[in-house]
This record gives sequence, structure tokens and C-alpha cells, in this order.
Amino acid sequence: MGARWRMPVFGLGLGVAICVLAAIAGQAILGLGLFAIMAIYSAIVLAFGERTATVPGPDEVGDERLPLLTLLAIATAGFVAILVAFLAFLWLTAQGQSASPFAMLALAAGAGYLIVLLWFRWRR
Repeated sequence: MGARWRMPVFGLGLGVAICVLAAIAGQAILGLGLFAIMAIYSAIVLAFGERTATVPGPDEVGDERLPLLTLLAIATAGFVAILVAFLAFLWLTAQGQSASPFAMLALAAGAGYLIVLLWFRWRR
């Protein structure tokens, strides 16, 4: 299989797996929705993967901006995940429910951030 098709096929395979697992859990509609998201992602990668360095294929070399864009995207996703975990913790605590899973997630993310920040500061 060519390099161009690897990521879209992987995305579709992952979408099928998610759909099957959701159907087994009794959430077939959710599974179909999640499969649709993966199918759209795979179509975008297939359609634009060769034309833009923002979505390069596995064997393609992007321009010099790609590592910075990737770092910014990961940092933004991490920030959003920590924010959602923290807000969910606050919401469930205000409702009088146990929010310990969200507290542990926010704590792990925050601790990981501090450890990596201190590590790179110390190495510098």
C-alpha cells in the first residue's frame, strides 16, 4: 500500500473499531457518529495530504513551519483538555457528585506540565 493511503486507511480502520465497540456497548448511533468523524478526517488527509505541508503523509517532508504548527496544536489540545477536566471537576463538585476522576486527570496533566517545564529549564 502506498504512503498516500496509509493514514486514511488507518483512520477508517480506527473508525470501524470505535463503531463496533460503541455498538457492543449499546451506543450504535454514537458509534456511527464517531465513525463519520474518522471518515471525514480520512477524506481530508487523502484529499489534501499531498498538497499542503500541514497534513503531510508519513513519508512526506513538510516545510519548516510544520514542527512549530504541530507543537502549537498539541499545546492547545493539552490546554483545552486540562481546562475541560478542571471545569468538569468544578461542575461535579458543585453538584455534590464525586469528581475525583477529573481531579486526577487535571492533577496528572498539571504535574506533567510542571515536570517537563522544570526539566527543560534545568537542562538549559
